[in-house]
Amino acid sequence: MRKSASAFAAALTASIFVQPASAQETDSEPTAEEMIEAAREAYRPPGLMRRCPVGEPGEIVVCATDPDAYRVESSTDQAIRTGEPVADRVPRAPDVFGIPPCKSQTVCIKGGWVPPQVHLIDLSAIPVPLTEEEAAMVFRAEDGPPPEPQSLAAP
Repeated sequence: MRKSASAFAAALTASIFVQPASAQETDSEPTAEEMIEAAREAYRPPGLMRRCPVGEPGEIVVCATDPDAYRVESSTDQAIRTGEPVADRVPRAPDVFGIPPCKSQTVCIKGGWVPPQVHLIDLSAIPVPLTEEEAAMVFRAEDGPPPEPQSLAAP
């Protein structure tokens, strides 16, 4: 047990003295511009393409910028897009989302109604309820004269 503890202490001491020496051996730390460029590369959006590197004389640079730039639409895609029959004679499902708009030339059946208007109420304008004493003092004109106020003092 004592041997392993002393070996551990020796290794720990040696590692303390070795680390500063290895830190001094590095040439230079990266500049702020290099760190910013590394951060931009690490945290760029996933769909954003990297810029093509600049080629040197006599060097061939292969870089893909837009995969659909040189795509040619097939005759089948073009026929489906324009609504014409396709030459391959394969039946296609009808385009139900291409229903013509409701105009004077077409019959248009509409259903439903406009929902009722929403009434907004200002709850801060509602008065505070009266206490029992205040409610006893309130009377309606149809009920006759107001009641006599009762004295709160004992006779």
